[in-house]
Amino acid sequence: MTRKWLLDFFKKDWKTYYRTFELNERLYLHYKGFVKLECMELFPELKCLYFEGNGLNSLKGIEHCVQMRTLNVHENVIRKIECLEKLDDLRTLQLSDNMIETITGLQGCKKLVTLYIKANNIGRNGMSDLYGLLECQSIEVIDIQGNEIDDVECIDEVFCKMENLKVLYLMKNPCVKKIRNYRKTLISKLPNLRYLDDRPVFEDDRRYAEAWTRGGVEEEKEERIKIRAEKDKKHEEYHRNFKAMMDNARAEKKASDELKKA
Repeated sequence: MTRKWLLDFFKKDWKTYYRTFELNERLYLHYKGFVKLECMELFPELKCLYFEGNGLNSLKGIEHCVQMRTLNVHENVIRKIECLEKLDDLRTLQLSDNMIETITGLQGCKKLVTLYIKANNIGRNGMSDLYGLLECQSIEVIDIQGNEIDDVECIDEVFCKMENLKVLYLMKNPCVKKIRNYRKTLISKLPNLRYLDDRPVFEDDRRYAEAWTRGGVEEEKEERIKIRAEKDKKHEEYHRNFKAMMDNARAEKKASDELKKA
């Protein structure tokens, strides 16, 4: 990826790009066969980069793009998360389908909200591969499914310590099969969780899980009965209010009709 190649590329797609490098805020360079991030210093205003499906083995070069907000480098051969220290405005990082073993280098990403890092080799060296997540407490969404996370202690030692975690994709990791009543356990342990794996976490789901944690199946049954009673009561209240509204409307109409006749 040279300066000349970029100019030729921009010339061919002149509706998408400015030939003045500094003016470009987005680059679509996916599936081009590149193995390096070169000439990135030409794009100081770059905010979004699509670089998936190449042969990229390192993030070196991305440090020049200090205004980056969305970085898509999935489907490459990256082994290490690096050179992100200056990207303090990064919001979304897509690293899925690479060869990463350990999560590192996120401490400078103070605004990072979403991390996609599925189908890597994370967990191969044990739970320590996950500790880098604790250096970036801004993360709300993490897709880490399909890795090699085997230690069930990762729930208490890592994910429970992520203060803002709301969405977690953990399925297709060995640890999932080891956790008894996996879904209920995670919902009860992660109070801010709103989505787990393949479906949302509703308020009823949370109450069921917390009841199960307190007293097992019997407690959960009682909670289900309680919730059903609450819903029935609310439904009856809505019905009464609607009936009262209709009665008031009929009374007002009757009064209006009588007034007209008089």
